[in-house]
Amino acid sequence: MSGDIWSVFCVIGFWGWILATIGFIIKAFPAVGVFRREMALLWGVSVVLFYSLWIVSMVHA
Repeated sequence: MSGDIWSVFCVIGFWGWILATIGFIIKAFPAVGVFRREMALLWGVSVVLFYSLWIVSMVHA
């Protein structure tokens, strides 16, 4: 792929990582002393996937 496509993936990965991290914080910890495991798993996997996309696309861009 060309550098331009990897640059687009880089931006998608970065913003996906930021938004997934915010989603993780909001959804996994909805109240003080409350932890929702299922939502933490879903959003945690999203954080890891978007972070991985961001790093891989930076290497290739």
